[in-house]
Amino acid sequence: MAARVPHRMVLGLVAVAVLLPATLGAGFWSLLGFGFVADALLRSQHPGAAAMVLAALVGGWFGLGTAWRLYYCLLRGDLSFDRRRAWWGLGSGALVAISLIALSSGSLMFRLAFFGWPLLAVAFFGGVLWRLRG
Repeated sequence: MAARVPHRMVLGLVAVAVLLPATLGAGFWSLLGFGFVADALLRSQHPGAAAMVLAALVGGWFGLGTAWRLYYCLLRGDLSFDRRRAWWGLGSGALVAISLIALSSGSLMFRLAFFGWPLLAVAFFGGVLWRLRG
């Protein structure tokens, strides 16, 4: 039985409603994050916080890049992508999103809506990978 990829319309909906806003938000906040890391390293202050922010930036972008790569592969019907790397990327993005939800301040509803949004893409693409595992 051949593996079925999600319909193009569903993939487009995930891209426009989840991946695009998450990428735009990550792009804006990454500028501030890289500024904090550069300033902390220049002033030799808060090296632990700078390392944590840098790890979150790298892990988050690895997760977003993986989600976009999966989107384009599935859109073309190309199933030859590295599934192990895809799982690692989705796990990295999920770990960063959950860490931001847990460690940031503000109401829980705001944190879930703001930082938890990429978890929808992780759940969707994780489900697709799980279904294509055979």
